[in-house]
Amino acid sequence: MQKKGDKYLIGSNSKSFTALLILMLQDQGKLHIHDSVSKYLEWFEYRDQNISGKITIEDLLRHTSGINTEMGRTFKTDTSFNYNLYYAKILKNLDLKNTPEQPYSYSNANYRLLGLIIEKVTNKRYEECLASYITNPMQLHQTSANVNVDLINSYQYFLHYPILKFNSNLHPQEAPSSLISSSVNDMATYLRHIMNAYNKHPNTLLNQDTAQQLVTRKENSTSKYGLGWFVNNDSSVFYHGGTNKSFESHMYIIPSLKKGVIVLINSNQAPDLEIINGIYGILLGKGYYNNSSFAYYRYLPFVVLFLLILFLFQSWTWKKTNYPRELSKKVMPNILLVIGLTLAISILIYIPKLHRVSIKTSLQFDPASGYSILIISLFLILTSILLYLNSTGKKKTS
Repeated sequence: MQKKGDKYLIGSNSKSFTALLILMLQDQGKLHIHDSVSKYLEWFEYRDQNISGKITIEDLLRHTSGINTEMGRTFKTDTSFNYNLYYAKILKNLDLKNTPEQPYSYSNANYRLLGLIIEKVTNKRYEECLASYITNPMQLHQTSANVNVDLINSYQYFLHYPILKFNSNLHPQEAPSSLISSSVNDMATYLRHIMNAYNKHPNTLLNQDTAQQLVTRKENSTSKYGLGWFVNNDSSVFYHGGTNKSFESHMYIIPSLKKGVIVLINSNQAPDLEIINGIYGILLGKGYYNNSSFAYYRYLPFVVLFLLILFLFQSWTWKKTNYPRELSKKVMPNILLVIGLTLAISILIYIPKLHRVSIKTSLQFDPASGYSILIISLFLILTSILLYLNSTGKKKTS
């Protein structure tokens, strides 16, 4: 049973804390968001150093650094893994067009790099900076960047049910982008501070300029991203969502209503967006939010079951025809074999790419779907081969 004070990973909502930390350090003169990233991370180089030399802290904050989504979809459990060395290596392979501004591309890597900058200018661990600048002053006693805190039990989905209990080691250098933990009460207090500062209400520890900067979109940009927050077109709602391997969260600030809403769920791929949009609709007098996304990947285990049955039937047929192994000269069996093998490889590559992740990340974040993809591809290959061989066997026994 969930209790007051239970700690949840807040996923990418962590980015709002990191952006706030950057602006606080700017107020202290330790950095400026218009500074180049290479001023603080000397190894920050793209293939074209003329481009990487122009990338600023603000570009990281706004996801306009040119770093792509895939580069941020690396998640490590080995705490000895060094993200400094990792990014120093892979960024050198980043080949970008030399344009005045790189296009928006949401990436966890941007905020992991911001975490490294925070540690560089303060000479403290990110976890300590978060506590010193934000959580202690705001009395957010259940909020931390310590990845070893006790969290509420969390679950991953199998079919339509979150029943797979999840436990995993977490990497501290991922905290600035996605691994801060918090409670419902703490997040409500945090949202209140930002909202009050934005509304120029005195009951806050934040200054108004900081709050305004957080939720201001770049002029003449089509991106809805501010600094650690998404901002809708008329600036009536500030929001962000977060997904971890077994947690889901979403937060809204509606300044005109003087309301902040936080939804924390101890399962990933959960309907947090539908819940918070339902609350938002009620607050605006629009009634319930009835839309729901069709999660096709929930049904992948059923496809596995179907292919297993088909594979077993073809195996039985192959045995019954005395295990034929001849090559077929007929056109159709060869075409079907090529189609089956192509489909298997396409599924293995395309479905993860559809969500801009690797198959390894699929296995980490949604194991039921990830392993289903692997097994589906395997069964398609084996069944296609058996169908081909059985076509030769039938010819032989006729």
